[in-house]
This record gives sequence, structure tokens and C-alpha cells, in this order.
Amino acid sequence: MLRPVLRTQLAAPILSYQIPACRLSSTTSSAQHARGTTSDHALAKPHTIDPRWLTMIKRRIGKCMMFGLKPDQVDEGGKILQQLANDWRELIAGSEGFLTDKKRRSLFRHNVVWGEQPMTSPDKITVYQRLVPDPNSFLARQSAFQLQVLILSEAKQRPAARCHEDIVTYDYKKNQKTHNLPPFVKDQFKVIYELQEQAQKEWQQQVAEIENRVRTLELESWDRVDAIEDKGSS
Repeated sequence: MLRPVLRTQLAAPILSYQIPACRLSSTTSSAQHARGTTSDHALAKPHTIDPRWLTMIKRRIGKCMMFGLKPDQVDEGGKILQQLANDWRELIAGSEGFLTDKKRRSLFRHNVVWGEQPMTSPDKITVYQRLVPDPNSFLARQSAFQLQVLILSEAKQRPAARCHEDIVTYDYKKNQKTHNLPPFVKDQFKVIYELQEQAQKEWQQQVAEIENRVRTLELESWDRVDAIEDKGSS
């Protein structure tokens, strides 16, 4: 009988929602957000996002609305905000290659009990796992496999912690680790890895499209060369 032996390591706990320094910054540089850059509108390319991406995108939309938008622009900003509200988990986790559908996620909006997780109650968590590395490069010579785990805070809508799982298959009849994973397991891992790669590309593309739509709103409002803030009527 083969059974997995699980060793879990908390790779990056984020206590009290103190998010560490971002590994990757947005492709939309701060220079592009300054007044007078309308002629230099480079389109964002697909990329992963840092933990504060969602917050910053919302703030950028809010700045445009506070400055003053036309009805059709207000409608566009609302559509973007609605997409963020519906897809924030997929945008964060999916852009890193985590599979986020109902069949793949580990926990969804799970209540946090005091002392159970490295975070502050009350909150809920959603947990995703990702197979690493590429199974084509390691399954032929190993009987173990590894998973990366992403724990999302529902209250903060950002990563709360990351874990690393090292899983070893064990043959309890022989009382020893297995030498190789069964062929059907290897086949399934290859399928999963391909799905992860596909999900990552799709959600990184969504990230880029959202950034470009927000940038368009900026260029049509406060970042126009002739921009004048709408302060309302007296």
C-alpha cells in the first residue's frame, strides 16, 4: 500500500497582515502615472503581481473618479471594479499558476480560529496548492514531489502566508519509501502542470488587460495634458 508522507514547512508567514517587500513590481511604472506622460503610453504585458496590486488598482480607479469622469468612463470604471470583486482570487493566485476552480482549491472561505493560522481573527482564508517543479524534469528519478501553498486572506484580499510541502510516497508493506511514483500518478502530474501553465498565462493576460484599461481611464481624466479637475457646481 502506497501512502504519502507529508512534511509541511511554513515558508513565508505574514503575521498580522504585514506583507513583505514585493518580489515583482507592476509593469506600469510610477513615471507613467505622472502628469504629462500621455505621449508615452506603453501597454502593460502579462506578468505576476505583488500583494498590493489589487489595492493600488482600486486606488487608481478611485483617483480617476474623484477627478471627474464622463458617464461612459464611470461605467467603464465600475465594470473594472466589478471584475476585481468577482475575480480577485484568480487574479492573485491564477497569475502565479495556482489552479483556482472548485475541484482544485483546498479551502474556500474557511473560518479562521484564533491560534489556528498565522493571521488575525476574524477572517476567512482560501487556500490553493501548486505542483512544482515541472514534472517532466523530476518524476523520472524521484519518488517525492513538492507543492507550493498560497493562503489568501478574505478580509484583506491579499496573500496572508505561503507554505512549502514536501511529500514522499511510502510503501507500508515493505516499510520503506517507494523508489518511483506509479505511472498513473506521473501522468496526472503532467496534466496538472500543463493546466497550471495555461492558467498562469490566461490570468497574467487578464492582469495586463486590467492595467491597460485603468491606464486609459487615467489618460482620459487626470493625466490628460489639458486636464482640469471637476470640482462640481457651486
